[in-house]
Amino acid sequence: MKRAYINAVVYGVAVISWLLSAALHNPRMSGNIYSDIAYFWDRNYELRLGLAPCFEFFFEYPPLSCAVTYLSRIIGGPALESYYSAFVYLSLPAYLLLAWSIITIVEKSGVSKLGLLVIASPSLVVYGIYNYDHFAAALAGAAIALFLLGRRELSALLNGLAFAFKLYSGLILPLFLIELKDTRQRLTYFAYFVIGAAVPYFAQIILNPNSIVEFFRYHAGWGLENAWYIWVFGDPFSPSARIFGLAIAAYLILRVYAMRGSLQAKCFLAVAAWLFSSYVFTPQMIIWLIPLMAAQPRTLYFWPAIEITNVGIIMTWFGDYDPVMPGTPPQVLALLRAISLALMGLSVYYAERGVSTKELLLRFLGREHRLA
Repeated sequence: MKRAYINAVVYGVAVISWLLSAALHNPRMSGNIYSDIAYFWDRNYELRLGLAPCFEFFFEYPPLSCAVTYLSRIIGGPALESYYSAFVYLSLPAYLLLAWSIITIVEKSGVSKLGLLVIASPSLVVYGIYNYDHFAAALAGAAIALFLLGRRELSALLNGLAFAFKLYSGLILPLFLIELKDTRQRLTYFAYFVIGAAVPYFAQIILNPNSIVEFFRYHAGWGLENAWYIWVFGDPFSPSARIFGLAIAAYLILRVYAMRGSLQAKCFLAVAAWLFSSYVFTPQMIIWLIPLMAAQPRTLYFWPAIEITNVGIIMTWFGDYDPVMPGTPPQVLALLRAISLALMGLSVYYAERGVSTKELLLRFLGREHRLA
């Protein structure tokens, strides 16, 4: 009875977050906060005309993100309010799936129920009905949960679908493959992942052959956004800065792939390493970590600092300054967020090595000699 009650609370919090996010970004509500979903409506006349993003005109997101946008337009019709409402309702299953994945990951990992608190993440409200990250996080979280339940083929399919929403789920694919015991299992998992990802991508390539090239060209030209090393290089469009970030990402992620540890911890560390190092770290990307944090109780020590700084970025973004430049409020907050994320990652890494929180603190304070 207690377990059912706790699970019901988690689902209830997910629904409340969904409702609050829908209200917060409602384009016709006074005092609403910016949302990419409403912005796309204003920016893309093709969307207003009923054309399909990605498939009939260029759109800077993977194909399933485009499909949800197009479905919102078809269901909602030619008015902004109904288009937005359709997107809101299409988002509800993602919030519920995210709640299920968190519950399952906590239960199968055998960790404290405190991990369930991540469903109350403020970023899920402020950046939920904002972009497509809640869809990707729900699918990637469900892929981990299903893998822990032994449903490997379904896990791979959902991970492939997550890849068709946001590319980051490709970071955790090698970790699933490493976890499997033999080549046949790995090939089967990879094949199901490809099936989940390939269908929407092939549809996009067939209908709009140049769109994939345009997608990568568009993102290759993007400058630094909320990367901590803007404070080092100063120029958001510095090629050296982007190479620097990608080099750090490659090093850290390869270290994660090579380390010993649980699948849950390594998935968290791989995604956290990418976010820490990426030259683009938009605040909605924090949602990627929500299901991954559930099995890592140590992350809760740093969770408030990350949430406060992450929510603060959008609250200070539209000021009388260039928000991507060092010294501005958004970049001060982004720097503090990066420090908090680094400490969070180190805490999980050392937990996998058997180092207690107390020992870790002593080490950082310089009061402990080398730890085994």
